[in-house]
Amino acid sequence: DLAKTFFETPGLTVGYRHNAILQDVSLRLNAGELVCFMGPNGVGKSTLIRTLAGLQSPLSGRISYKTSESQNAEDLPRRLAVVLTDRIIAGNMTAADVIAFGRYPYLNWTAQLNTNDNDIINQVLAKIRIEHLKNKKLHELSDGQVQMVMIARAVVQDTPIILLDEPTAQQWATAVGISM
Repeated sequence: DLAKTFFETPGLTVGYRHNAILQDVSLRLNAGELVCFMGPNGVGKSTLIRTLAGLQSPLSGRISYKTSESQNAEDLPRRLAVVLTDRIIAGNMTAADVIAFGRYPYLNWTAQLNTNDNDIINQVLAKIRIEHLKNKKLHELSDGQVQMVMIARAVVQDTPIILLDEPTAQQWATAVGISM
């Protein structure tokens, strides 16, 4: 049912410059689905995720987002959040500072968090059980703790789609409230 489709990728080719890594990818992501891309290192999983997130352009084909009436590129951060494996260079920022960036698509020109934004952030911190990290600097956290902070940032972004590059099963399960 297309009414429940979040996005489609008819004939998508991803890669770098003229070096296609994945060709003719036709994907449809529907509401309520958990989709996993599996394969050995270097086959293009991360490149596909970056392309789906709009962080790099496809070499050919297109991505058709169907999560709202508007199809403007400016609306993408309200429809899709992404957690990559790239090292975060924000060592002096606290975990709460980084998580708050997830609310950026909803802020007005003053870029100030309101009570609702802070409530959402605190609810997610509690749900993911990382309240104890809130005031710690990123450089004080382990790689796994940083990944949990980045997952929390994606969850507070409050989008119908979250793309995760190499999440561990336990971290993802904790983030969505499943006990393992």
